[in-house]
Parts: sequence; structure tokens; C-alpha cells
Amino acid sequence: MVNLSNCEILDELKKLGIDSDLIEYINEYAAYCSCRESETDSPKDQDR
Repeated sequence: MVNLSNCEILDELKKLGIDSDLIEYINEYAAYCSCRESETDSPKDQDR
């Protein structure tokens, strides 16, 4: 398995012709999902 840095991933997406606006949207959505994931892992939610 190959590990790529964020910059390498963005470079590869650009090579594939993925629009930079779409890449920005994907990054923002990934950050949103990451935040939501950490919220559901909080101890107060485990009591439910």
C-alpha cells in the first residue's frame, strides 16, 4: 500500500482533471465529517 501526503493527493487529482473548486469542496466536506465524527466520539454521547 502506498501512503500519499495531502499535496501528492491533490497533485494526482489535478492530473486526473479534477477541478480545483471540487477539490476544495471535498477538503471542506472531509473536515466537516471529521468534526462530526469527533463529536459522536465524545463521552457525553456514549451515555445515550
